[in-house]
Amino acid sequence: MIYGTPNLVKTARGDVSAKFVIFAGNAYLAPELEPRLSRKSMPCGSQIVTTDPLSADQALALLPDNYCVEDCNYLLDYFRLTADNRLLYGGGVIYGAREPQDIAALIRPKLLKTFPQLQNVKLSHGWSGNFLLTLSRMPQLGRLDKQVYYIQGDSGHGVTFTHLAGKLVAETLRGDAERFDAFARLPHLPFPGGRRFKVPLTAVGAAWYALRDRLGV
Repeated sequence: MIYGTPNLVKTARGDVSAKFVIFAGNAYLAPELEPRLSRKSMPCGSQIVTTDPLSADQALALLPDNYCVEDCNYLLDYFRLTADNRLLYGGGVIYGAREPQDIAALIRPKLLKTFPQLQNVKLSHGWSGNFLLTLSRMPQLGRLDKQVYYIQGDSGHGVTFTHLAGKLVAETLRGDAERFDAFARLPHLPFPGGRRFKVPLTAVGAAWYALRDRLGV
């Protein structure tokens, strides 16, 4: 990519001249596309399973008010009921976003620890998806060059924050960057260890905090 006015975006299928460029690929942005962004972030995988449909009484006993739940552990789990009374349960983190061989084997023990009464309920589906982690666990909004912006690193909270992030970028493109700059001024620190060692170093740190969760300290 060549930055200037206007910006020239080079792709395998041709070049595009753009007044504004926004990097918003998040966990699916190729690291080599913009190394300044990949140094500040790490793709991670999270896994989700769903059970077979439960009876209305079973579902009511699990989540009487039908809330979506996210626990407060460092390595958190989250769950809710679907429209057809399946329990959807997600959690676990794979640093570096490797695809697990057996999603059910990773998530079922967590599910049963929370809901032991589902011991004999079968799992019908399992899948994984990636999110982008930052060192501070705060989202990153900023500028790479004149009229070149980026949004990334919601660290597992993108469902809520991305609605706001889109508005902030739209405001900025209209000439009002006050709210965007409030986030851009936050420190966006690189992960220690560089490209080779940031995954194992982060995994070691996470293991320590996971142990603290289990010990309740």
